[in-house]
Amino acid sequence: MAKEQDKKGPTENKIPAPDQKAEPSGSGEKLKEEVEKAKGGQVSPNPEKSEIDVDSYTVQVDTIPLSVRIRDTGDYVLHYNMALPEIDFVTKALLDETKRSLVNEIQIETRNVMDPDKFKDMRSKFLDRSKEKLKNVLKHASDEDITVLSRILVNEMIGLGELEYLLSDGHLEEVVVNSSKDVVWVYHKKHKWLKTNVILQTEDIIMNYSARVAREVGREITHLEPLLDAHLVTGDRVNATLFPISTIGNTITIRRFSRTPWTIIHLIDPKQKTISSEAAAFIWLAIEYELSVLVTGGTASGKTTMLNALTPFLPANQRIISMEDTRELNLPNYLHWIPLTTRPPTPRGEGEVSMLDLVENSLRMRPDRIIVGEVRRKTETEVLFEAMHTGHSVYGTFHAQEAHEVVDRITSPPMSIPGIVMGSLHLVVVQYINRRTGQRRTFDVAELVKGEGDLPEINSVYRWQPRSDTIERISPSIRVMEELEMFTGMNEREMWDDVRGKKQILEWLLRRDIRDVNDVGKIINEYYMDKDTVLDLIKHDKDIEI
Repeated sequence: MAKEQDKKGPTENKIPAPDQKAEPSGSGEKLKEEVEKAKGGQVSPNPEKSEIDVDSYTVQVDTIPLSVRIRDTGDYVLHYNMALPEIDFVTKALLDETKRSLVNEIQIETRNVMDPDKFKDMRSKFLDRSKEKLKNVLKHASDEDITVLSRILVNEMIGLGELEYLLSDGHLEEVVVNSSKDVVWVYHKKHKWLKTNVILQTEDIIMNYSARVAREVGREITHLEPLLDAHLVTGDRVNATLFPISTIGNTITIRRFSRTPWTIIHLIDPKQKTISSEAAAFIWLAIEYELSVLVTGGTASGKTTMLNALTPFLPANQRIISMEDTRELNLPNYLHWIPLTTRPPTPRGEGEVSMLDLVENSLRMRPDRIIVGEVRRKTETEVLFEAMHTGHSVYGTFHAQEAHEVVDRITSPPMSIPGIVMGSLHLVVVQYINRRTGQRRTFDVAELVKGEGDLPEINSVYRWQPRSDTIERISPSIRVMEELEMFTGMNEREMWDDVRGKKQILEWLLRRDIRDVNDVGKIINEYYMDKDTVLDLIKHDKDIEI
């Protein structure tokens, strides 16, 4: 039951047409060869000699297991082959008829598509009704075949077709459609860019998928508005462009986010080694005492992941306002959190809600903490630093490869923010990605300290050492130490004692494999409520009730 099947996997089965038996294994090999050629794959009369299996695993799509093979075919790029469900012409016609019947029965409303919970219910209702209808027609089909056909039907009606199967693979970070002339590409966490055995046959299909995503967020993509930046209900970010802006055809780029939000425990895990437990505890100390933090780095360096991982450090008894262009943050559900998103103007230029509008409005909502998904423009930066000056704790992301670049970019044209204004920013956390290996590391944890002139100077407290692949403390804290001494009365020894206690908590959470964003956040808030008791329980390796 696959277009591309691992030889070591289960025997291939086509889904039978109504009242027909499955074709014997091995039939249709010539057709498969032609399809493989059309999809850009290299076909060899003896695959065992010319193709090498590099990796294989199974992806679970609801109750459907789909095998994945990653192969070296000798064309410089590894190939990602997923065993996709295959149906014949008669069954396809039956699905089309069932689709029309379902549309008449179940009304799709925009507000249901935009609400994740309602969308999940609507999708479940479609699945149940499609199974009922298909069972009445395909009386000899197995339950597995009915489930597969129902999934195909739902993906075509309210999903993104075969792209949905790729989005179920947790090993993928990007799913990319370049045009109908090219196969779909994916970015794999381990194997980087790969060609797949999926191809969208026409430009109209690509455009329809883009329009479907646009409708989900109350927008549109047309030849007058050929660019789209949006997100799916799963949180995945979608960018789409239409021909002739993209000259070879319509494109879709989907940044796939983890279905389970990563916490700081994931990042200190030795398997990831993104940041050390001590450096994470130092940042926790700064966040606890309401110091502002900016997470910076290049594209795909893990800025948003790090910002998200830091949010469980926020106290439950404070109001948090977040602002994003597309919803990516996922805070613990017990927090007093109001998420806001921007809105682009209509084709007539009306109704826009910009990031500046949200930042200005948030100051009237009595926030204790403000989170800005990404700081890009001068006006946003001005309001952001004004918020810091008025006593709000601010957290956000910014594109800069090093800490000093943050100062250079913000104080230079086109932003030209006065250097003295930057004194309200306390910490810069720099993320780095090794393009060759794909490893992400926290490159620098730096303080902005007062310099001789108006511009602040950089004091790196923690720095990643590439030779040993470790994050080490390279200089004493100046700014954080001064702030804590001024506002809490803590001296340097007490500050580092506090960091060590927080480090013990993070390492205890890692040993206990407690990673869920809500569970991690609850332990941290238990610590805020009764620090000594929590530290004593952890010292004796006892359970903490949450």
